[in-house]
Amino acid sequence: MLESYTAIEQIDIDTLVNMVKMAYAFENWEEVISLSASLLDSAEAINNNPYKGLHVGLETKRHISYYFGYSYLMKGLAFQKLKMFPDAFECIDYYSDLGWLNDSTDEAYTVIEDFRKFAKGNLLTLEILTGNKTKLSEYVEYLEQNHDQILSGLITLLESAIYHGYNIDRELEQLTYYVQDSYHAEKVSATRYLSFSFMLSLYDSLNNNFKNAINRSLHNLVFSDKIGNDKYFKKSVALFETLKPHATASQLRDYSTLIKKIFEGEISNEEGFNFSHRFSHHRIQ
Repeated sequence: MLESYTAIEQIDIDTLVNMVKMAYAFENWEEVISLSASLLDSAEAINNNPYKGLHVGLETKRHISYYFGYSYLMKGLAFQKLKMFPDAFECIDYYSDLGWLNDSTDEAYTVIEDFRKFAKGNLLTLEILTGNKTKLSEYVEYLEQNHDQILSGLITLLESAIYHGYNIDRELEQLTYYVQDSYHAEKVSATRYLSFSFMLSLYDSLNNNFKNAINRSLHNLVFSDKIGNDKYFKKSVALFETLKPHATASQLRDYSTLIKKIFEGEISNEEGFNFSHRFSHHRIQ
């Protein structure tokens, strides 16, 4: 008994929560699943211990039901990202109603209701990702009632439309209004905006809307360079090169000017090298 108690005493469950968040931010989905499982084990150990709440080693920053819900929530989101949809649906079943914890306190009720709301949105997200177009209007309505979810929701809609090959022009028209200024937000939101913007350019290109696709690709090049996102800069260059045969003379000039400006900026940052000065005074013989 002492051995078991000592193990529980050493658990820092809130540190585990932060580790799950960090793994999710770095898109390390396998690590999210592994850490979420550890979080669940810790929550169960604390919840089942007869001394819970009586020792500093067992104190938690949140109600114990939060950790159960969060472990299933994050594991489900990781499964979703890995396109392991049946597993993601199963996780939602667990946190959509945490009543199985048999805690009737007001604090538990608040947590349970929060996760019930998360489950509703995530269930709709999974329905959309698996190609259930009958849920489109319900999903759009949900997003319009939850503005903080619109950017992620648009990414979901675009991912589904691209993968399953259907048109979401009407849905985009309803929702893109809300994210016009999202790129001014902090870095995580800016990266999410860039993900949306790249997928929109890809969606337009697949629907032969080449003018918009190319213009947005140019925008994505500027913005990805601005926030230092090499991943989306490379993806945007690759997409533009693919679309090059459809580009106008003006778009080609803009692309050339942009790439040259970025190149000059990178070169000039290396040991004070002045690209413009160097090449205005020297020519290869």
